[in-house]
Formats: sequence, structure tokens, C-alpha cells
Amino acid sequence: MRALAILALLLAPALAAEGAAAAAAVSERFEVFHNQNHPAEYVQRGELQVLDDGTARYLPVGLQEPPRLPDADALPRDPASYAVVLRSLKSGAQHVLPVRRCRLGGDAAALEETFVVHETEAGAVFHIDYDAGDRANCLQPSPAATPGPAARTKVLLRRRAEGPAPLLAEAPKIDAATGKEQQPEPPRSFLAKYWIYIVPVIILLLFTGEEPQQEREGNTRR
Repeated sequence: MRALAILALLLAPALAAEGAAAAAAVSERFEVFHNQNHPAEYVQRGELQVLDDGTARYLPVGLQEPPRLPDADALPRDPASYAVVLRSLKSGAQHVLPVRRCRLGGDAAALEETFVVHETEAGAVFHIDYDAGDRANCLQPSPAATPGPAARTKVLLRRRAEGPAPLLAEAPKIDAATGKEQQPEPPRSFLAKYWIYIVPVIILLLFTGEEPQQEREGNTRR
């Protein structure tokens, strides 16, 4: 009985995590195809699922005769490239993710691939990055091996966040003669700014102030 209790304590975190993943709803699904055996033939090898709890996961197909991607004529056919195609089951959009085939050489048990799913703030997928194998394998003199399913598949989810506001509200002005940034003009005084409005008013007051004086002198003479 004590052994069963210890085993239950050890398995509790794994069972809780599995239950939480199962409870999360799938917001978007992508069929994952790749040209494993032939550059022009894309075979489904799994499914990538984006969950509404802010995580994502990859599930292999596990079929002896997996489906093939139709209308693959426009996809990469370079024998030196290994390409993965993700087709959205929601919108039908395709993400073509090629890497150099020589990167997948070496130890097949150590082959690792990574999907990075980028989402908007509203949770819509707008871009997917892909990386697989090791760049150092391309420097080996041995020929590139035909890649098999990756031993480990990682899926990362990145949600786009609003960045900080720029310090400069507008681009600096450059002096065409010197090629340097134009310095802002020094602040002007009140008279320097509005003299064009003040001078006419003063002139008007001077002329209108002489008329009453001339009238008073005329009345005195009479």
C-alpha cells in the first residue's frame, strides 16, 4: 500500500498536466506535411495544434499510409532542401518552411526540430518559424542523408505585444548643405512674434488721437 501511495504522488503532477491540456480547447489546427522521400511529394507526418490557453503542441499521425498534400506543384522541389508545409484547417492557408537537407544528417536519434508560432494580440496566427537539425552537419564531407521523423519536436508560442513608444515623435530634419541635423530655432520674445500686429494698432491710435486735439484748438479760436 505504501508503494502505491508513493507511485500516486509521483504520477500526480503528470496526470494533472495531462488533464489540463485535455481541458484546453483547440483554437487552430495545422496539418504538417514534409517531403521526406521525394522533393516533390509532401506526406503528412503530424498535426500542430494551437490551444486557447496560450500553448501549442505537435501530434504525430502514426498512419502506415498517411495522406499526401494535393496541388504541390508550386511548392519547393530543390533536392538540397527539406521543406515542411503547414496547412491551416481553418483558413486553408499554407506556411512553407524549408531548411537545408544537409542539416538533418548525423545521428538520427539526436534530430530535433522547433516550430515557433507567432500570434497577434487577438490570438490569430500570422507567422510560423521552423528550425531543424544542426548547421554543423552541412560542413561534413559525407553526403546528405534522407531525413526521417524528428526524434524530438518542440512547439513554442509567441504572442505579439505592443512595444514601447518611440522617443522621437518625428524624424529629425537634415540640413541639405551641411548634411547635419538642423538645430531647433531659439524661442522668440512676444514682441518678436507679434510685432506685425502691434505696429498697425499703435499707428492707428496715434492718428486717431490727433483729431480731437485739432478740433479743440479750432473751437478755442472761435
